Amino acid sequence: MDAEKNALNLRLEKLEKQNQLMRQLSTRDGFYAKYFEEIPKAKTNEEAFNTLNDLYFELFGEYRYSDFDSFKTVTNRNYKKNKK
Repeated sequence: MDAEKNALNLRLEKLEKQNQLMRQLSTRDGFYAKYFEEIPKAKTNEEAFNTLNDLYFELFGEYRYSDFDSFKTVTNRNYKKNKK
């Protein structure tokens, strides 16, 4: 009984972390913040982006951005818009 309860608690904890990650990645700002967390772990900025975009695909079944250039375009546009 205890082993089953522990297994359920571990599964619940994993699902809660996954849910929290999905909530973060579902917003533009959250995706952007997570991208900066990935940069130190990757060899290039594009690799960090691809890792994150692939994770988004695993969680949501679609890519958030079509490619790195698309991500940069959207990011730059929003930065300029917020700068005004």
